[in-house]
This record gives sequence, C-alpha cells and structure tokens, in this order.
Amino acid sequence: MSPTSNHDQSISVTFESIRDFNVKMIDMAHANMEAFFGLARQLATTKAPSDIAELWTTHCRKQFETLTEQTKELTALGQKTAAESAEPIARSVNQAFKKAS
Repeated sequence: MSPTSNHDQSISVTFESIRDFNVKMIDMAHANMEAFFGLARQLATTKAPSDIAELWTTHCRKQFETLTEQTKELTALGQKTAAESAEPIARSVNQAFKKAS
C-alpha cells in the first residue's frame, strides 16, 4: 500500500468516525429534547401542585441516567475514532522504520 493510500484511508476512516460521532450527538440531542417536551406536556396538564414535584424529580432522575449512558457511548465512540484514526499513521511509521533498518 502506498503512503498516499494510507493517508487517504486515514482521512476516510477519520471522516466516517467524525460523521458517526456527529450523528450520535444529534440523535442524543433529539432524544433529550423529546424528553424535555414530554415533561413540559406533563407539567402543563397536572392537576395538583404536588404532581409537579414528583414529575420533576422523576424526570431529573431519568435524565441523569440517560446523560450518564450517553456520556459512556460518546466516550467509547471517541476512543474508537482515535484508535481507528491513529492506526494508518502508526502503520506508515512502522513501515518507514522497517525500510530504514
């Protein structure tokens, strides 16, 4: 494989990883907004003030769990992106060292 194709492969892998990361972020933002609007609808239709506190507490707990899971997913995706992006570069460096020895 020529150095140019390694470079092209690296760019392609990086682009795909960044695209996947961005799509994941958009999906998460969409889910979070749906959860917020669901809460807003519930709050707007409550019949008793005590229900507001219960709805708010339940929503906060669910969102904390959701955000914790989303953070784990984004961290894993970021690590995968970094590893995939670095692999072609590391391969090129190793080939250069082999040629030099």
